[in-house]
Amino acid sequence: MNSSPAVPNSLMVRVRVTELLDEFYGRIDRGESVANLLDEQAQFVTPHRSAQGREAFAALMLSLAQSRRENGRVARHFSTNVSIEDLGSGQFRVRSLTLVIALDSGPETKGSVSLGDHDDIVALDADGVCRFVKRTMTPVSQFMLNPLEGR
Repeated sequence: MNSSPAVPNSLMVRVRVTELLDEFYGRIDRGESVANLLDEQAQFVTPHRSAQGREAFAALMLSLAQSRRENGRVARHFSTNVSIEDLGSGQFRVRSLTLVIALDSGPETKGSVSLGDHDDIVALDADGVCRFVKRTMTPVSQFMLNPLEGR
């Protein structure tokens, strides 16, 4: 009998990771807590802000969503170009490109499209639950949107 832990197959890992990304961004867009999607010691790092620990990370995400809401802005996050590397011990390096479309409300509707390069570490436990250990985002570019003519 083999007593070593079962190695998750690559398809199952991909499904769990993409579900995690989709759920994370859906909650961010709706202004809901992401706390249970994070490891207890999770880190969030960008050139502009950072957070250490599940509660601080989740609170930062909620504060950003609240700030958007107060400014009449709606955001939609999309993750693409996801690559996954097995680091062993149930951890995976996940690289992806995130596209954020942010739109303002009101008579002078405008917004932006932003791109960010993510280099994340996720952990997959024995029950198949996937959580972020570290999210590192590097801004790539931002484009300002102009109101549509005649609107």
